[in-house]
Amino acid sequence: MFHYMSLIIPIAVLLPNLFFFGTPPRNSPTTMDTKENMFFKIAEGIGRLGVFVLPIFSTIHKDKPYEVLAIIGMFVFLLLYYVGWIRYFRKERDYKLLFSPMIGISVPLAISPVLYFISASIVLHSYLFLLSSLILAIGHIPSSLIIYRRINNDKL
Repeated sequence: MFHYMSLIIPIAVLLPNLFFFGTPPRNSPTTMDTKENMFFKIAEGIGRLGVFVLPIFSTIHKDKPYEVLAIIGMFVFLLLYYVGWIRYFRKERDYKLLFSPMIGISVPLAISPVLYFISASIVLHSYLFLLSSLILAIGHIPSSLIIYRRINNDKL
């Protein structure tokens, strides 16, 4: 059975990205070497596919205390994600801000959606969604850290 209301979970993360496509970042590097990041890119792609497709097969649960705590976690992580995007847009879409630390969190625009999806796996009661979230984390977070370090000319 399909649960279309559960699609709100990935849509909430996709919303700021829609603005990104209409207004590209400033100061983005002309080229980025992606060969050494192939493993991360594949993991990120598999994880993204899972977190965007699997919610349609699960219903949102909000009856038990741990489910309510997971929903609160989702809101907190989504708020952190939106604050990162607001910072990016308010500071003239500087590419570096997509990866820069915020309130002591490295690559918050990579970490916050992963934590949001992990919290959502609790609400959806879906081990497959949790697995997809972890695969996304394996790809998205290291890839973002590599880009951040390259932008800042640090050694890996």
